[in-house]
Amino acid sequence: MGVLGGGRIAAVLMKQMKHPRRRLKDWWRIPRVFFYLAIRPQDILSYLRYGGFTRKTPLELEMPWWSFGAVKYLAARLKPDSEVFEFGTGGSTIFIGARVQSLTCVEDDLEWVKLVSKAGEKRRLEGISILHRPFDFRRPETFAQCDYLLSVSGKTYDVIVVDGREWSEQSRYLCFWLAESHVKKGGVIVFDDSSRYPQAKIKNRALRWKEFKGVGCCRVGVTTTSVFEY
Repeated sequence: MGVLGGGRIAAVLMKQMKHPRRRLKDWWRIPRVFFYLAIRPQDILSYLRYGGFTRKTPLELEMPWWSFGAVKYLAARLKPDSEVFEFGTGGSTIFIGARVQSLTCVEDDLEWVKLVSKAGEKRRLEGISILHRPFDFRRPETFAQCDYLLSVSGKTYDVIVVDGREWSEQSRYLCFWLAESHVKKGGVIVFDDSSRYPQAKIKNRALRWKEFKGVGCCRVGVTTTSVFEY
């Protein structure tokens, strides 16, 4: 990373740390940001525009809350005729919905459904369908039979995104393992925050998988997003 790039990023970091939502505990993450930008200089411009100290949300930026490497990988794979399913909604919903034929999402929070739906309507993205399926994630023992999880059933998809609310490890694991039964041959599963779920890398039926670790949209630190190819 050149002196000019590093200096500009440092200026952005110093300025945006004054944002009232930033806390002192965020400071320790900054050295890791510099480290990963140094080994992935291709992410510098994306970080300056969408990085962890922006005053906007991923939904406002219409960007997934993943590592930039995973975003670029998926953007190259999405096609106008792709059919996608997403556990959870947000900036990724608008990002994907603008690039594919159809996107079906499941979300447990009704107010968030309204916000994301409004963003999609503003962009006139008619291919997005958001299913509101309430679930108390504090009771993970009932997740295996809930409508939220089973919303992916009934058809297969070119891409399935495993994201959404995190209250227990088991819930996201179940989303991933069920998704494997509903991804098309040649399709992919995007698993966000995959560093927290090591069993997905051990117990999967993928032909291969890639791990993208680095900075991402609206993240103060570093994140890991994995993509499984089938």
